[in-house]
Amino acid sequence: MKRSSAAAAANTDTVILTPNVGQQLTLLSLVIAIEGAAQAAGMTFELRFGANVIGVVGIDSAAAPIGQTSKPLILNHLIVGDGSTAIVVRNLVALAASSNAAYTLTTT
Repeated sequence: MKRSSAAAAANTDTVILTPNVGQQLTLLSLVIAIEGAAQAAGMTFELRFGANVIGVVGIDSAAAPIGQTSKPLILNHLIVGDGSTAIVVRNLVALAASSNAAYTLTTT
């Protein structure tokens, strides 16, 4: 689990992990929770490996309260690490003041 920075601007990447050279990971699911303060606008997030978008998930509320979670983004996506390309979550909408998002990525 990782947390975004507070009040992150739109299109801010949060690094979840950087797989080692040759490390194989299967990305299974991603869930996002809103923490700290309610959101004023709908929220959309991308799961990315480098420049590649693997999936998109949103919060089902135009004004997400504290504790609101996304529906799970279910994946079965194999990646092979190169030691420098990170798995990131990008928030496509700016987070509200004093708000952050918690990202829970399940892998094998």
